[in-house]
Amino acid sequence: MIGTVSDIQEHYDHTIFTITVEEWLYNSLPTETIKVRTETGRNVWTEDQAEFTLKESVLLMLRDEEPDKQLFSVSVGFPGKHPVSDRDAVIEELKVQEKWQEKKQTENETNKTGTTGKQPVDSNSPSDPESTPFTGILWVVVAVIGAFVCTGKKK
Repeated sequence: MIGTVSDIQEHYDHTIFTITVEEWLYNSLPTETIKVRTETGRNVWTEDQAEFTLKESVLLMLRDEEPDKQLFSVSVGFPGKHPVSDRDAVIEELKVQEKWQEKKQTENETNKTGTTGKQPVDSNSPSDPESTPFTGILWVVVAVIGAFVCTGKKK
């Protein structure tokens, strides 16, 4: 999904970020905002968690935490957060996985009926590789770049 960070609630051991949804790239939900939880807080820092700033525009790969409360986490930590400029690459990967067309059909059904298409249960769970976009070669490249960035920060 693509969205903008609209609120940050920092707690002792975690932070809740409110994201205003601009576009769903896969498995769209009928909501204008979602909450994303990271395991980094005021007094706890977790190395592999995504970091956000207020009013930042982001492209996120999400994992369901409490979908009934619109609460998610970033899939695989900071590699699941991308700049919005990666949108076209993600869409190309979804097309390769034949998921982009599925998304467009769901949107068309929504526009015609006013309801969303059927969503798989826990569709963003890491145990369901069919629903996790960006798992091809592009994902490997992003992971390698992320490793280099982390290594550079430690020196």
